[in-house]
Amino acid sequence: MRKKEQLAVLCLLVATLGLLALGCQPQKTSEDSNSAFVTLERKDDGYFYGEIDLSQMTHTQMGEEYAKAIVAVFPDYEKHVDSMLKDQFDLLADAKDKIGYDLNFELCTARATDIQSNLQAEYQEEIIGLQTVFNYDQDILGDGRISQNEMLVYQLFGDVMRPTQCSGAAAFGDASATGATIVGRNLDWDLLQHDDASAMHTVLYIKDGDQSLVMFNILGSLVPISGYSDDRVFVASLDAETMAPYPDTSDKKSYFFDYRYALENSKTLEETAAYLSTESYTMNHLVLMADKDKAQVLENNIGSPGRGLRSWDSTLQPGITWGIKDTLATVNDFRLAGNYATPEDDPIDDLRWESYRNNISTALTTGKIDVAKMKEIVGYSGSDGKPVPSGAVFRSDHIPSIQSMVIRMDTLETWIAFKPSGSNPLKPTYVEVFAENPFTE
Repeated sequence: MRKKEQLAVLCLLVATLGLLALGCQPQKTSEDSNSAFVTLERKDDGYFYGEIDLSQMTHTQMGEEYAKAIVAVFPDYEKHVDSMLKDQFDLLADAKDKIGYDLNFELCTARATDIQSNLQAEYQEEIIGLQTVFNYDQDILGDGRISQNEMLVYQLFGDVMRPTQCSGAAAFGDASATGATIVGRNLDWDLLQHDDASAMHTVLYIKDGDQSLVMFNILGSLVPISGYSDDRVFVASLDAETMAPYPDTSDKKSYFFDYRYALENSKTLEETAAYLSTESYTMNHLVLMADKDKAQVLENNIGSPGRGLRSWDSTLQPGITWGIKDTLATVNDFRLAGNYATPEDDPIDDLRWESYRNNISTALTTGKIDVAKMKEIVGYSGSDGKPVPSGAVFRSDHIPSIQSMVIRMDTLETWIAFKPSGSNPLKPTYVEVFAENPFTE
């Protein structure tokens, strides 16, 4: 990305002169933080909302300013991130026999260091900016502090240890009440002991000219777990395990940072998919993708001849059917013909797939699918919020749906249900995050 370096220097000079004019006045502590180019506030609906004007800063400045805003708004941030990392590694230690080796912090730090060196330079600079603020000199999980290595592992969480499940659905064309795509997506996350992720839901709007985007993630993260661009291209990550051994990381990129790069630099769903389907990553995964005209799933099984985009009418593996025109669903496995499927597939995936198929079919019997119907489809919690045996897609079990979102891709009207920290509601409560396209301000 090309940044306006001269403008950044000028803005820094103006800010410095402003501080001199103010003198040594104490800073006000409040529930929001405002600097020249970074704002962050805590919303009553259970999430943080931030805006970053990246067009006015270098990427290193962006990382540092974002970190300072987080500290001002959420003084307990370090405690939560450190606690989340400790709980995750404790969970992995308990699963050592299942994983087959000890997936500890030191190993994940080594993995993250390798992948960091392959990131685009601007993202490396942003991480460095964060690390100027979060720079405790010891890597001790559980001490309530964030070291530089802990921040690095936090940024590359999904690339080095894979914590999420997820699912999603979409209606478009003749199945959509608007004729444009309506997409729904559930982010499912391990219910860790202290449930720290649920205390840090974040909507982050990065303003950067024609590279602007909105990311839905966890506070301080620089990547879109879900997100869309000013070109109205949507991506969301889903796990898709194949039991393949974790590869050598010396030449691997971060698929989460590549989501961001693709949203910033591609104009269409097709361009975004083409970029993401040619790179080499550590984890096989799925990408739920949408624009205003359609939705598809990139079945990103690296090295497989079946790696590619799945559409509503794609040929699927033997015994798997869909057949509902202009609709789509995805769970945590590969369904394209020729793509790899785990021999002993998780029954949870089949149950949720059938729930989506049945609920979309039922919704269409009373007319086309609108935002309200999509909320019911992705918010389906079965009888008890558990995929087995009730087929719940909105989960309240040990891997709950911590973010459930519904988006109209023509207007970018956005609704999200954020899981409250410390509770697992059986049904989602959606709040309107954007009533209209945020990029048209």
